[in-house]
Amino acid sequence: MILVHLDITDSILLKSNDNSFHALYHIMKQMDLDNNIWYADKINKGHICLELKISSVTLEKMIASLKKRDLLVKRS
Repeated sequence: MILVHLDITDSILLKSNDNSFHALYHIMKQMDLDNNIWYADKINKGHICLELKISSVTLEKMIASLKKRDLLVKRS
């Protein structure tokens, strides 16, 4: 198990050369920690786009990459 602290700006996810991990950091900050759920709505995605200074298309590609690696799993 890997422990990643989200209350610091010196996170290992933000130090990664893979920008998808930067998005993952912000996704994890938005998660409902009691239920392990991230609501992938327009508002949450918009905040991440603003933080990372990226377009929504770029964020969708990052999310797809995280899903492909099974770091994000769609819940039905």
